[in-house]
Amino acid sequence: MFYGRKDLTIDDKGRLVLPSLYRNEFQGGICFACYGLDTCIELYPEETYKVKANKITSLNDFDETARRVKRTFLSNTFDVQIDSHNRILLPKPLVEKTKTGRKVVAVGMYDHLEIWDSETYEKRSTTEEKSFPSDADKLIGKTND
Repeated sequence: MFYGRKDLTIDDKGRLVLPSLYRNEFQGGICFACYGLDTCIELYPEETYKVKANKITSLNDFDETARRVKRTFLSNTFDVQIDSHNRILLPKPLVEKTKTGRKVVAVGMYDHLEIWDSETYEKRSTTEEKSFPSDADKLIGKTND
Protein backbone atom coordinates (compact mmCIF):
# COMPACT_ATOMS: atom_id res chain seq x y z
CA MET A 1 0.00 0.00 0.00
CA PHE A 2 1.31 3.44 -0.96
CA TYR A 3 0.70 6.42 1.31
CA GLY A 4 2.45 9.56 2.45
CA ARG A 5 4.72 11.94 0.62
CA LYS A 6 8.46 11.92 0.02
CA ASP A 7 10.60 14.72 -1.37
CA LEU A 8 13.16 13.26 -3.77
CA THR A 9 15.82 14.29 -6.29
CA ILE A 10 16.37 12.90 -9.76
CA ASP A 11 20.07 12.37 -10.43
CA ASP A 12 22.04 13.63 -13.44
CA LYS A 13 21.28 10.44 -15.36
CA GLY A 14 17.50 10.79 -14.88
CA ARG A 15 17.26 8.13 -12.18
CA LEU A 16 15.07 8.19 -9.12
CA VAL A 17 15.77 6.14 -5.99
CA LEU A 18 12.59 4.46 -4.77
CA PRO A 19 12.14 5.32 -1.08
CA SER A 20 12.41 2.36 1.31
CA LEU A 21 8.80 2.97 2.39
CA TYR A 22 7.63 1.88 -1.08
CA ARG A 23 10.20 -0.69 -2.20
CA ASN A 24 8.38 -3.80 -1.00
CA GLU A 25 5.36 -2.90 -3.13
CA PHE A 26 7.37 -3.35 -6.34
CA GLN A 27 8.16 -7.01 -6.92
CA GLY A 28 10.16 -8.67 -9.67
CA GLY A 29 12.43 -5.71 -10.43
CA ILE A 30 9.91 -3.97 -12.67
CA CYS A 31 7.27 -1.28 -12.49
CA PHE A 32 5.16 0.53 -15.04
CA ALA A 33 5.40 4.28 -15.58
CA CYS A 34 2.37 6.00 -17.11
CA TYR A 35 1.26 9.49 -18.00
CA GLY A 36 -1.09 10.51 -15.20
CA LEU A 37 -4.46 12.18 -15.64
CA ASP A 38 -3.26 15.19 -13.63
CA THR A 39 -0.03 15.63 -15.61
CA CYS A 40 2.20 13.66 -13.29
CA ILE A 41 4.02 10.34 -13.73
CA GLU A 42 2.24 7.35 -12.23
CA LEU A 43 4.24 4.30 -11.10
CA TYR A 44 2.43 0.98 -10.80
CA PRO A 45 3.48 -2.43 -9.52
CA GLU A 46 3.03 -4.99 -12.30
CA GLU A 47 -0.14 -6.61 -10.96
CA THR A 48 -1.86 -3.29 -10.27
CA TYR A 49 -0.91 -2.07 -13.73
CA LYS A 50 -2.42 -5.16 -15.33
CA VAL A 51 -5.76 -4.50 -13.59
CA LYS A 52 -5.81 -0.88 -14.77
CA ALA A 53 -4.70 -1.79 -18.29
CA ASN A 54 -7.40 -4.48 -18.51
CA LYS A 55 -10.08 -1.93 -17.65
CA ILE A 56 -8.81 0.47 -20.28
CA THR A 57 -8.20 -2.10 -23.01
CA SER A 58 -11.68 -3.56 -22.52
CA LEU A 59 -13.25 -0.26 -23.61
CA ASN A 60 -15.27 -0.39 -26.85
CA ASP A 61 -13.05 0.10 -29.93
CA PHE A 62 -16.08 1.48 -31.81
CA ASP A 63 -16.27 4.46 -29.47
CA GLU A 64 -14.04 7.39 -30.44
CA THR A 65 -13.49 8.53 -26.84
CA ALA A 66 -12.53 5.00 -25.81
CA ARG A 67 -9.98 4.81 -28.63
CA ARG A 68 -8.45 8.14 -27.56
CA VAL A 69 -8.17 6.97 -23.94
CA LYS A 70 -6.62 3.66 -24.98
CA ARG A 71 -4.20 5.31 -27.39
CA THR A 72 -3.09 7.96 -24.92
CA PHE A 73 -2.75 5.51 -22.03
CA LEU A 74 -0.92 2.76 -23.91
CA SER A 75 1.38 5.02 -25.94
CA ASN A 76 2.48 6.73 -22.73
CA THR A 77 3.18 3.57 -20.71
CA PHE A 78 6.69 2.23 -20.19
CA ASP A 79 7.98 -0.82 -18.36
CA VAL A 80 10.79 0.34 -16.13
CA GLN A 81 13.51 -1.82 -14.60
CA ILE A 82 14.38 -1.36 -10.94
CA ASP A 83 18.14 -1.74 -10.57
CA SER A 84 20.04 -3.34 -7.68
CA HIS A 85 20.27 0.07 -5.97
CA ASN A 86 16.46 0.50 -6.12
CA ARG A 87 16.71 3.16 -8.81
CA ILE A 88 14.48 3.62 -11.81
CA LEU A 89 15.19 5.58 -14.96
CA LEU A 90 12.19 7.82 -15.54
CA PRO A 91 11.14 7.64 -19.21
CA LYS A 92 12.22 10.79 -21.00
CA PRO A 93 8.90 11.26 -22.87
CA LEU A 94 7.02 11.30 -19.55
CA VAL A 95 9.54 13.64 -17.93
CA GLU A 96 9.13 16.05 -20.84
CA LYS A 97 5.31 15.87 -20.95
CA THR A 98 5.00 16.45 -17.21
CA LYS A 99 7.77 19.08 -17.11
CA THR A 100 9.40 17.15 -14.28
CA GLY A 101 12.56 18.80 -12.97
CA ARG A 102 15.26 17.46 -10.64
CA LYS A 103 13.24 18.05 -7.46
CA VAL A 104 10.21 15.78 -7.27
CA VAL A 105 7.58 14.63 -4.82
CA ALA A 106 6.43 11.02 -4.60
CA VAL A 107 2.82 10.82 -3.41
CA GLY A 108 1.29 7.54 -2.27
CA MET A 109 -2.10 6.89 -3.88
CA TYR A 110 -2.84 3.55 -2.16
CA ASP A 111 -2.30 1.29 -5.18
CA HIS A 112 0.32 3.37 -7.02
CA LEU A 113 2.70 6.31 -6.70
CA GLU A 114 2.47 9.68 -8.35
CA ILE A 115 5.73 11.44 -9.20
CA TRP A 116 5.29 15.21 -9.43
CA ASP A 117 7.58 18.07 -10.25
CA SER A 118 8.06 19.61 -6.81
CA GLU A 119 7.02 23.15 -7.72
CA THR A 120 3.95 21.96 -9.64
CA TYR A 121 2.90 19.75 -6.74
CA GLU A 122 3.26 22.51 -4.15
CA LYS A 123 1.04 24.86 -6.14
CA ARG A 124 -1.56 22.17 -6.77
CA SER A 125 -1.61 20.78 -3.23
CA THR A 126 -2.20 24.22 -1.73
CA THR A 127 -5.39 24.56 -3.78
CA GLU A 128 -6.46 20.95 -3.20
CA GLU A 129 -5.98 21.14 0.55
CA LYS A 130 -8.19 24.24 0.74
CA SER A 131 -11.02 22.44 -1.04
CA PHE A 132 -10.46 19.11 0.76
CA PRO A 133 -13.27 19.48 3.35
CA SER A 134 -15.94 20.44 0.82
CA ASP A 135 -14.73 17.91 -1.77
CA ALA A 136 -14.74 15.11 0.81
CA ASP A 137 -18.18 16.11 2.03
CA LYS A 138 -19.52 16.12 -1.54
CA LEU A 139 -17.98 12.75 -2.47
CA ILE A 140 -18.25 10.87 0.81
CA GLY A 141 -20.92 12.74 2.72
CA LYS A 142 -21.17 13.71 6.31
CA THR A 143 -20.68 10.93 8.81
CA ASN A 144 -21.44 10.75 12.50
CA ASP A 145 -18.55 8.46 13.40
